[in-house]
Amino acid sequence: MRIFDAHIHTEGISVYDLRQMALMGVRWLVSFFKPYYRISDRGSYVDQLERFVRVEKARVESVGIKTYLAIGISPNASLRDPFSLVEILEDYLKHDFVVAIGESGFNDYNDPLEIETLKVQMELARKFNKPIFVDLPDENKKYAFRRVEKLVADVDIDPSLVVLNNLTPLFMLDVSDSGFWMCASLYPERGFTDTLPEKILSGDFPIDRTLLTSNQDTFTLRPTVLPEVLYTLELKGHFPPIMEKVMFENPVRLFKLEVKP
Repeated sequence: MRIFDAHIHTEGISVYDLRQMALMGVRWLVSFFKPYYRISDRGSYVDQLERFVRVEKARVESVGIKTYLAIGISPNASLRDPFSLVEILEDYLKHDFVVAIGESGFNDYNDPLEIETLKVQMELARKFNKPIFVDLPDENKKYAFRRVEKLVADVDIDPSLVVLNNLTPLFMLDVSDSGFWMCASLYPERGFTDTLPEKILSGDFPIDRTLLTSNQDTFTLRPTVLPEVLYTLELKGHFPPIMEKVMFENPVRLFKLEVKP
């Protein structure tokens, strides 16, 4: 079974843990840039992006995992002038190995600066025809989602280029008819983590627009969480082609990749 982890933060994950992932069958992944603290200065943000692009891809690929990257303007950074990064993001997005924009999204969906920053990144996604991963705040997800819907209409971006990230099962049901992709994560572990994969494979959500990812980062305790889930699903008798569609075919199609076995 081929496993493609479509959303993971590899920075901070040790080479040993990455190697365990490869040994357990994770052979493709998209690593997302994620600032862990506020970086208000543009120069500091660019320096971290540059390190991520130049070092992280090679580091992960040293264990045999084909690595793609996603970069964006994270609301967690609280940049004073996020629009000053647009030109450099455009330069990165010209590379084939940069396959998505993210993480992006809201901490405060009423903040005019956050709204305009997300809008600019949606315009980049439309321009480069690459998906954008949008994080919604833990509180008032429905209101934030309405803001995203309005921005999608204003930018005139195809909803199939927008991935709603790190969703709960109930919220996935609420937005399943929206035309957006939905990304369900197994980390950090929550009450629904054990039941979510089976619900996806049972058809509770649009299987053509659903991703199941690890979302693990420097604090993870289970680097092989995706292979473990796959093993459990196989023991329960789930049909392997359906599992491969979610675990492999959907990411390949979303990122428009030609992946060799």
